Amino acid sequence: MDFATLSERIATGRIGRTLSRLVPATAIWEREWDVCCVLDGCRLDLMCETAAAGHEALPGPEAVDSLWSVGSQSAEWMDRTFAPAYREEMARTAYVTGNPFSSQSCEHILVTSDDVLPLTDADFGVFHEAWRDDWVDDDISTIPPDSLTDAAIAIWRRREELGIDRVLVHYMQPHAPFRSEPGWFFGAADIEHWGQIDAGDEDAVDASAEEELDLEDLTPEEREALEAFAEADDDDDSMNDPWLRVRDGDLPFEAVWAAYRDNLEWVLDDVARLLENCDGRVAMTSDHGNALGEYGVWSHPPGTPVPALRRVPWVVREGADRGTCEPALPDAIREGGGTDDADASTGRGGDEPEEDDDVESRLEALGYR
Repeated sequence: MDFATLSERIATGRIGRTLSRLVPATAIWEREWDVCCVLDGCRLDLMCETAAAGHEALPGPEAVDSLWSVGSQSAEWMDRTFAPAYREEMARTAYVTGNPFSSQSCEHILVTSDDVLPLTDADFGVFHEAWRDDWVDDDISTIPPDSLTDAAIAIWRRREELGIDRVLVHYMQPHAPFRSEPGWFFGAADIEHWGQIDAGDEDAVDASAEEELDLEDLTPEEREALEAFAEADDDDDSMNDPWLRVRDGDLPFEAVWAAYRDNLEWVLDDVARLLENCDGRVAMTSDHGNALGEYGVWSHPPGTPVPALRRVPWVVREGADRGTCEPALPDAIREGGGTDDADASTGRGGDEPEEDDDVESRLEALGYR
């Protein structure tokens, strides 16, 4: 066994999970902010690089601070960020999220508890799962940042009426899929494997392929992606994660890094809009980074103490509401907070089986299934 394989097994195994608990992590509640933007999967060095390039939403790179995240994966971050110890802070906070883990029990993730997920309306002053209504399946399957920014601005302007004094916005970028490389994310999405074919119903996939799929109608990029998917080992999840494809030599690092940075610029363009429409202290951070082979680790497995995953950006800017946009409150939010048509016990409305299918689909698109 080579050193990289050995160190990866240690970092992501029982020893790593134990060490991960000892990392001197900082919950976001311990910092001062009015609006906090969580940029999912953003490495510290990527933020510094983008700041050095002069993005308008960021200060100079010398002003990009950092903190140690409470988790190395989104569900783990939610589990510890929204722990019972922070109920008082959460009750005064609006949580606008594009991350579908908000509705998952995550009992399959060993480092999460049974006390937090799934989240419900009762956990927050206002709870808005933007991914339920604003997910798109276009060139890539994801939730673009603009609808989350609109919701955050509208909520912040009505904070007194809604009974909250903070807004936490969980954007999905710079997490894959990457808008600049849709060909890397072929097929319909399932929320954990953004942009990948949903393998949850193999019979339906096979039937549709026999009846409708004509290889002559595919573009060269689609054909290449389909062939790669067909040849992939069923036990190998690298097709669902660009970082694992870099590890396996399927994608060049430079190209993936460029697409990763473009996704960060995509969300930062919208954060810039938020900064000019919200008065107050606006923070930017991340739930976790992405490992690029450090200690043999790639991507963002849970319970991993590797600094590339756990040391995330912390940037603070002062927002000034210039009224450059006038978004309305999302239809799902009542004037007094909460979600329309939601069952009070679950935080959801409608037919749960269909919604569960949507959740699984979107999590698969993100690369988690």
